[in-house]
Amino acid sequence: MKKISWFWMAISSIILIVVFVSFQQFGKLSPSADMLTEQEAEKLVQERYQGVVSSIKTDKQQYHIELEKQNQLYTIKLDSTNGKVLSFTQRNSESLTPAPSQNPQQDAELSEEKIKEIILSELVNGTISSIEKIDNGSDLFYKAIVVDKENQTTITVDAVSGRILSSNSIPIKQQPKTLTEKEAAEIARTEVQGEVEDIWFETENNQSHYLVKIETEDDREAIVQIHAITGNIMTVSWDDYESKQNDSNDNGHDDD
Repeated sequence: MKKISWFWMAISSIILIVVFVSFQQFGKLSPSADMLTEQEAEKLVQERYQGVVSSIKTDKQQYHIELEKQNQLYTIKLDSTNGKVLSFTQRNSESLTPAPSQNPQQDAELSEEKIKEIILSELVNGTISSIEKIDNGSDLFYKAIVVDKENQTTITVDAVSGRILSSNSIPIKQQPKTLTEKEAAEIARTEVQGEVEDIWFETENNQSHYLVKIETEDDREAIVQIHAITGNIMTVSWDDYESKQNDSNDNGHDDD
C-alpha cells in the first residue's frame, strides 16, 4: 500500500509541474486585457508619425515595428502595455545605436527651416514674424505668427510630419505707423550733418512728410523732406540766401 501511495504522489507531482510549466510558457501567448493589440499599436504609430507600418512583431511585452515615412525606414520599439515609445531608430543610418532620448520623436523631426518652407507655402503672401518649437511631453510642434497686408495668422505645424495642425487668422487694422519727430531728425542727420534747428509735419496730396531744418558748421541751412511712414528721404533743399547776398555785396564793392 505504501508503494502505491508513493507512486501516485509522484505522478501527481509530475502533473502539477507540467501544468505549471505549460501555463508559464503558453499562458503568456494570450494577450492580456491591458495589452495593446497589434491593430491598436499600428494605429497609434501611424497617427503619431504619419507613416506606413510595414511590419509588426511582439517580443517580451514590446512591439517591434518597422515604419516607412518620406522614403525612410524607421524601427520603433513600443511598450505593449502603455503605448510608450521606447526607441525610435532610422534604419541604414551611420549610428545603429542612437543616443537615448527622453522624447524619441525628436530623432526624426523636421528642421526649423523646413517648417518655415511649409508655412510659407501655405501662406504665400505672408511674412513670419515669430516662430517657436513647443514640446508638451506628448506632442512636438511649431507655433508661428504670420502677417500680411490684411491678416495676422497663428499657425501650428507638427514638427515630425510637417502636417498643419491649426491655422487661425484675424484681420489687421490698417493704421500706418508714423515716424516720431526724433526718428525723422535722426534720419535727416544721416543725410546732412549739422544741428537740427526746426522740424514740422505736413500733409500734401494725401502724403505725410516731415521737414527737418538743419544748420551746418559752415553756416549753411538745409531742409530735408522725409516720408512720415517709410522714412525715405524725399528731397534735400539748400538755402544759400546769405551767401548770395555776400556775393552781391562783394560785386558792388568791386564796381566802386
